[in-house]
Amino acid sequence: MQEILIVAAIGAAIFFLPRLMGRKSSSEREQQPRIQPQPQPQPQSNKRVLKINLTGRVRLAILVTILWIAGCTGFLKPWEGNKFLFFCMTLGPTLVFWGGVWVWFGYKKYRR
Repeated sequence: MQEILIVAAIGAAIFFLPRLMGRKSSSEREQQPRIQPQPQPQPQSNKRVLKINLTGRVRLAILVTILWIAGCTGFLKPWEGNKFLFFCMTLGPTLVFWGGVWVWFGYKKYRR
């Protein structure tokens, strides 16, 4: 169980530390002179910028998925055996659910 928690902590650190370290504190912002950048014309290109907007429902679904996997991990204890049951109880419903969400968003996108 400790190994899984350590991996989860490392994953969370990899995800959140760059966001925390990239931001400057409010006192550092006030000390720096404010220079207004000159607007430069952007060259027209066909590059698409991928911007992901997560709605509240999608965020809730992600949280429920993580909690489901963590709960099944704590209850079934795959490191003591029952690995097949663990994969069936965690990955099965998770893949079916997210596959359904993927198909639903596909229909929703092309229905417009």
